[in-house]
Amino acid sequence: SIEAGIDALDQTLESRPQWLAEKEGDQHVLEEEVTSSPGWQASVTLEAKDTVETGEEDEEELYFQRSKLFRFDGEWKDRGFGDAKLLKHNETGKVRFMFRQEKTMKTIANHFVIEIAAFCALRRNIGSKACWVWSALDCAEGELVAHQFALKFGNVDLANKFNEAFDDAKQINAKSGVRHRGLFFVF
Repeated sequence: SIEAGIDALDQTLESRPQWLAEKEGDQHVLEEEVTSSPGWQASVTLEAKDTVETGEEDEEELYFQRSKLFRFDGEWKDRGFGDAKLLKHNETGKVRFMFRQEKTMKTIANHFVIEIAAFCALRRNIGSKACWVWSALDCAEGELVAHQFALKFGNVDLANKFNEAFDDAKQINAKSGVRHRGLFFVF
């Protein structure tokens, strides 16, 4: 508590040698915390919410694993650690891949898992059996953009489980009607 902290500070100041207190000209004065100012009113009132909506409320989590995501933008850029998820919508049955950054909870990758040669074809990263690389039409930043991703896992077993879950998600989406016409998707 604040009072305990003030008492501890007072004890510390009192336990200092007298010559040091005199040298510093120390006179301990307690200040009162200002919580309001007459005549001033906040222009914005913030309300605390009991729950935070993530957009995942109507979805079933088919896969979840902490991993590290990279995105290729002329060079491989580290997008951070976070939760790689495969989410199936309860009404439509469509499955999407989503990755949220661990510290900020910002959506870094968000795309449907589809069975098209150019997109969502997992391949091992050269030099690491614990890392998968694929391309997708991603909408994490608000519009569809083709990106190449690499997802690195702690070990090969975790990477293999992701491969199985990703392939299963492609099959589910093929059955639920996610198909393409050129680069446009029909849902």
